[in-house]
Amino acid sequence: MSRKYKVLVSDYMLLHSLPEETKKRYPDVVNQIDFIFPKSDEEHELVDVVEDVDIIMSARFPITHRVIEKGKKLFFIQQCSDGYDNVDIEAAKSKGIKVSNAGGAGAIPVSEHAIMMMLVLAKNSIQAYQGIKRGEWPIGKLVNKVCELHGKTLGIVGLGKIGAQTARLANCFGMKILYFDPYRNDNSELGFPASSVSLSELMSTSDFISIHCVLNNETKYLIGKTEMEMMKNTAYLVNTSRGEIVDEEALLHVLEQRRIAGAGLDVFGMHADSIKQDSKLLELDNVILTPHSAAVTAENLSRVFFKVSLGNVVDVVKGKQPQNIIN
Repeated sequence: MSRKYKVLVSDYMLLHSLPEETKKRYPDVVNQIDFIFPKSDEEHELVDVVEDVDIIMSARFPITHRVIEKGKKLFFIQQCSDGYDNVDIEAAKSKGIKVSNAGGAGAIPVSEHAIMMMLVLAKNSIQAYQGIKRGEWPIGKLVNKVCELHGKTLGIVGLGKIGAQTARLANCFGMKILYFDPYRNDNSELGFPASSVSLSELMSTSDFISIHCVLNNETKYLIGKTEMEMMKNTAYLVNTSRGEIVDEEALLHVLEQRRIAGAGLDVFGMHADSIKQDSKLLELDNVILTPHSAAVTAENLSRVFFKVSLGNVVDVVKGKQPQNIIN
């Protein structure tokens, strides 16, 4: 008789259809998997149900040291995204628990979102739309206040799968590509010029800066006051990675002082954090904000959750080695 695996799903909002998708996609193992959904994503709820769990599937909410320690049978964690800062990797490593991510499966929507933010900022689209809604015809305010991406320099912080896809899209717009990534020595697979530079050179010479690195001890507040003060006053900063890579207070200051032209932010704080409701960013007209929605396209949810992540869990259930192990 086949062994039954208990799989704890930490994020009901994003992963509620896992049982149905398993029946549809993997009928040969559906009877071997028992999905467990806690009442909420609070740590104490996960702790209450994790003791007999074999596998955790996580998305946005924290898989803490306490949760991992309580999982006596836990041997595998599947993170259903490219970023994994919500999982205590060291706690998992200390217990010999393998952790996998979705292996850059979100590259297409996140890179599109980054380019979208650049276009909206460059074309002053929000101000134009709001002016028309007020009954104005604001072309006079836009003359010489909008710009093209063509010919501009894009600085990419982190040339992983998402950063590389952003570079490909930017190349189609005729942008010059710079990147800072101390772990990336070869970019030949891009098929077009992209120059590796220091972070200071990237910050001081780019017209647009797009952040695509993971959040860890090395990258927390990587883009701080010093770095932002290097930027051109015509430059834009776009962050679709993790909020804490950028010092938000320093960013607010340079935006308020018009020290840079503007910013586009899809992320705030850590993985599942939302913008603080009293944030002064909400009052500025040179910033666009989206609710960590870059990766939530229908196509990407199917790709990340069901093809890559669920497929990896099914492989583990079948006794195979998981893909995209990060620890």
